[in-house]
Amino acid sequence: MRWLSTLAGHRKEAGLALTLGLLAALIVILGASAPSIYALALLGAALGPAVLYVVGNPRLFFLVGTVFTAAFGLSINFMRQTHIGGAPSFAIDLVDFFLLPLLAFQIRDRIEGRMPAAQWSLADLLWWCLILLGGLTVLVGPFRTFAAYEVVRMVKCWVLFHVVASELVRERQFRWMLLALSAGVVVNVVVAMVQFALKRELGLQALGEPASDAVAGANYGVYLSAGSVYRVSGLMGHPNLLGAYLALLLPILLTALFTPLRTGARVLLAIATCGGGLALLLTLSRSAWLAFAVALAFVVLALVLRPEWTRRQPLLKGALFAALPVGALLAAPTILKRIGASDIGALDFRRQWVDIAYQMIGDKPLFGHGLNAFRLHILEYAPYGNARMTDLFGPIWPVVHNAWMLVWAEQGTLGFAFYVGLHAYLLVVAARNLRHRLSATVAMANLGALCGLLALMVDGFASFFVRVPAPSRVFWIVMAVIIAADRWNRRNAALRPPGSADQPVPNSRPA
Repeated sequence: MRWLSTLAGHRKEAGLALTLGLLAALIVILGASAPSIYALALLGAALGPAVLYVVGNPRLFFLVGTVFTAAFGLSINFMRQTHIGGAPSFAIDLVDFFLLPLLAFQIRDRIEGRMPAAQWSLADLLWWCLILLGGLTVLVGPFRTFAAYEVVRMVKCWVLFHVVASELVRERQFRWMLLALSAGVVVNVVVAMVQFALKRELGLQALGEPASDAVAGANYGVYLSAGSVYRVSGLMGHPNLLGAYLALLLPILLTALFTPLRTGARVLLAIATCGGGLALLLTLSRSAWLAFAVALAFVVLALVLRPEWTRRQPLLKGALFAALPVGALLAAPTILKRIGASDIGALDFRRQWVDIAYQMIGDKPLFGHGLNAFRLHILEYAPYGNARMTDLFGPIWPVVHNAWMLVWAEQGTLGFAFYVGLHAYLLVVAARNLRHRLSATVAMANLGALCGLLALMVDGFASFFVRVPAPSRVFWIVMAVIIAADRWNRRNAALRPPGSADQPVPNSRPA
């Protein structure tokens, strides 16, 4: 039988997968005190690779599994504490069971000379500068444990970023990565639609769904009337986080429509994109709407200025341009009501907390108050005392809803410079990639990632999406696409004869 011959031809790899699976299963056993949904999912993640290895392409399986599971919050947590604005614990995440085998394959291939030495970019350096600043807080700061939580999360994000960027070396891998991101969107959209239909949560908190009280607070805060509206949150933990997640990924799904996919895959992708747009509307997140509008405008601008990119899909391009005004008209009543009739208290709170962040920056401008410590210093600057803060916000006190200000207040001007430099570098690399059209798949993946980056930069002025563990992993996967596309373009451009045109290389069989 085919699967037996496949297994026999990959005995070393199958042994490695089985070993890693057994180690992961051991971790699950050690974490047996977790709810049953954790144990079942982690056991599946542990043993699944060993069983599914016989499909013939284990590395692709692990890559798809890594990208797909990154968005889910399923994890075993250690030393967990009530916290917001950064990691609340040390954690073993579901994605780790796919990422670690992929890392092991890469290490093996580099040792055996089948893969080039690890490549580093300025993004790696800038992120590690932020990590080391956090390490300084761990060593000398007053809140060392919280800083350690965030340092570990940042290191894990870097490993994810580096492994995915190193693995995306073929067009086929880019296509499967796009489909895996799309599958994650589909899961969140389906959950969001069921939430909206039932007007309640589904009991999926272990996967990232918010608790009932958090949803009730998010709903009530829109028009200050209980039951007047229901905001969907999918598995992202909050409606605003789901909105930012969709603003990040919908441009990638949209541009993926113009890649050489099979008709069936393209139809499913179009359905996922439309469903994602509807779910984005139902989040009632104004910052996510604005972020997506910026990203969408850039997608349209790129398709208009570079018509050769879509020459083979004129009907698809025409359908997209025709659908945009229709979608805007359908969404207009909800958007206008949200803008005109919403409680202004949310905006007042954001402005007040930005002022607090400015005061914190002024007190410690160079190194800040310490990584993951904004909430822990809030009483020193808030206009309310302990009792009033608890009355207003409950036991979980908020941080500034602005990722830029959060980094600046916690890691000072030095850390803020690294953070801004990281985004600027990624923008430059993604813009540089726009010059190349060697592959429709790679070019469109890069364009979508660039637009997603722009969306997150805009959303960052009103949320801290990149500081929440599961959402931040999706962000770093998208950033890995930009770096991988740059490497792919430089490598393949070097293979062209001197003076030849920048024409598409032949595509492999569509996924």
